[in-house]
Amino acid sequence: AQVPAFVTHFLGMLHRLEAVLPQPPLARNTWGDGLFYVFEGLGDAASFATALVDEVRRTPWDTLGLPADLDLRVALHAGPVFEGQDPVTGRPTCFGSHVNRAARIEPITPPGLVYVSQAFAALAAARDIPGLLCDYVGRIPLAKGFGTFPMYVMRVMD
Repeated sequence: AQVPAFVTHFLGMLHRLEAVLPQPPLARNTWGDGLFYVFEGLGDAASFATALVDEVRRTPWDTLGLPADLDLRVALHAGPVFEGQDPVTGRPTCFGSHVNRAARIEPITPPGLVYVSQAFAALAAARDIPGLLCDYVGRIPLAKGFGTFPMYVMRVMD
């Protein structure tokens, strides 16, 4: 019964957040309640992730027909991907092992937080992106037996 409200309000919120991005994502898709975005730059991905978490946190979902405690987990990873066109949908997409890595981080991320891979954290530090901080959380087993990897929680400071 909540699916129409989710599509209208939650996915509608994503559309509004995308509309104000300085650089649009290279690719994006949804799978039920799962989201997939690919950005050219770390700063773009971090800004979108932060805006998304903030918007979810401050929206009164219960007034929109959704659970008051609606939350999400966000995972970011940096690495080379293959760009192409999905032969089934005809839309641009990205694929490869680095896409899979991000998908395995998301399920182990606590709700309301943004976890990033060591590769993302290292690149963010090397590029000295203003206000972007990645704090070490520890070595955590990823979903679906993908392995144990160092994880970081991302914060953006004004």
